Amino acid sequence: MKKRALSFALAVALLPIALMAQPTIALIGGKVFTNDPKKPWAQAVAITGNRITAVGTDDEIRALVKDSTHVYRLRGDVVIPGINDAHTHPGADFPAFAIATDPMSTWRDVTAALAAAGDETPADLWITGIVGGPVMLDESIDRTALDKAAPGRKVMLRSFTGHGIILSTAALKELGLTRDIKDPEGGWYGRTNEGELNGRVYEYAQWALQRRLTEAAVDRATLADALKTFSDEALRYGITSVQAMPITNASAFADAWKDTGSPLRVRHIFFPLAPGEKSRARTNGVKWILDGTPIERGAATRTDYPGGGRGRINFASLAPFLASTDQQLLFHAAGDETIRALFEAMSATPRVDWKSKRLRVEHADGLLPDLSESAKRHGVVVVVNPTHFFARTMFPKGGYMRMRSLINEGIPVAIGSDGPMNPYLNILLATDRQDIPSEAVTREQAVAAYTSGSAYAEMMEKEKGRIAPGMLADLAVLSQDIFAIGADRLPETVSMLTIIDGKVAYSDFPPVEEPRTQQ
Repeated sequence: MKKRALSFALAVALLPIALMAQPTIALIGGKVFTNDPKKPWAQAVAITGNRITAVGTDDEIRALVKDSTHVYRLRGDVVIPGINDAHTHPGADFPAFAIATDPMSTWRDVTAALAAAGDETPADLWITGIVGGPVMLDESIDRTALDKAAPGRKVMLRSFTGHGIILSTAALKELGLTRDIKDPEGGWYGRTNEGELNGRVYEYAQWALQRRLTEAAVDRATLADALKTFSDEALRYGITSVQAMPITNASAFADAWKDTGSPLRVRHIFFPLAPGEKSRARTNGVKWILDGTPIERGAATRTDYPGGGRGRINFASLAPFLASTDQQLLFHAAGDETIRALFEAMSATPRVDWKSKRLRVEHADGLLPDLSESAKRHGVVVVVNPTHFFARTMFPKGGYMRMRSLINEGIPVAIGSDGPMNPYLNILLATDRQDIPSEAVTREQAVAAYTSGSAYAEMMEKEKGRIAPGMLADLAVLSQDIFAIGADRLPETVSMLTIIDGKVAYSDFPPVEEPRTQQ
């Protein structure tokens, strides 16, 4: 018995060596950013099955290659751990005619586009348009204004931030919204002085309407097609994991994602639309939205916005949302007052080891220096969104939208797109801070936040985020050296080879056989 046990123990001990001797894939001749503090850079990588089994010099990895190994000769190409997008909203929209407006469109732009749409589209088709601050902050733009611009049409103008819509009278009728409707918890309907709906809808009232429209008009196949398109784009960028917060019904999203057959790793985070809502699908984490954004002056702040007001927190009390800690909690909290209130509520929640829970603050634009100690004490993780940095000047004066100082203070930081998916655009915006140069990070820090930082944010740092022996074989070979090229070229970067779980998920880089060392 002892001899058998000893033989078994010896076999287990030698297993890593045996695996290293039989790689299924080898990348040789590269510039490998491992994101591993023990060995930050290397030339080559060996993969066996779904794990990375060796990282080192070309000669070290070439010595492990066997006849069955697929060898990629890289000629100095950059290899990084697979990008992990920590904040995405994949899904499909309900059928509508989208007018050609954007976040900077004026009301004149919108009225011209609506007039043209009225002439070009069937009378029963919805008309939608994306707008921003110039429209959302003008309270005179309401259902009456939309009715004048597009008589009798169902119109929905949406803030590009996802926080706030404006509906025409026909749209309100289609949705069954009348004067006596009550505001849902966490959201509200805009009203005239006489109590009539003015067509403006915010936060949880808005998202409930959008989910209802989507569920009624988007079938499983259509949603799967949209998700497949999303996945294909992600793989082409070298994204290997996404942390998805779909507004779509959780079960519908799970079923449609299964239909895509995508190899992309998806963490499905539950986005309930009301306290007490349960998910019938398997999800990982629960997200709540506590305030708006500075674009609509909806993020709750402790001082006045340049145009007046301090925003608002969506819920009267945060305690009920902190009481359930069986899953990781994620909170959209943009304003400094919102973050202060969240930390205060965490401190008042008894017998919870918050550090072990890794509560996430999404955006955290208002995590100002005086709130840092509380953030560290509670072990919160911050997910930043570099495409949001342009809006820093829309906040009150102060140290909003920090990144470099958060890292220096020891607060875990991840990156999520929450907008354009291109990770190299986000890396550009994180490293070239025109709004506040002192908050710019290095490219290595940005990639680390997008890989190991995002893995830490989903409690998967022992499995993902580094190119090191034993880690999951998720990595990307890039079309450019993102650590050396000019900043303006970063957004042009794509992946030539995306590997997930040790398998090629996307390739524009066929394997090239190298002469092998005789074993």
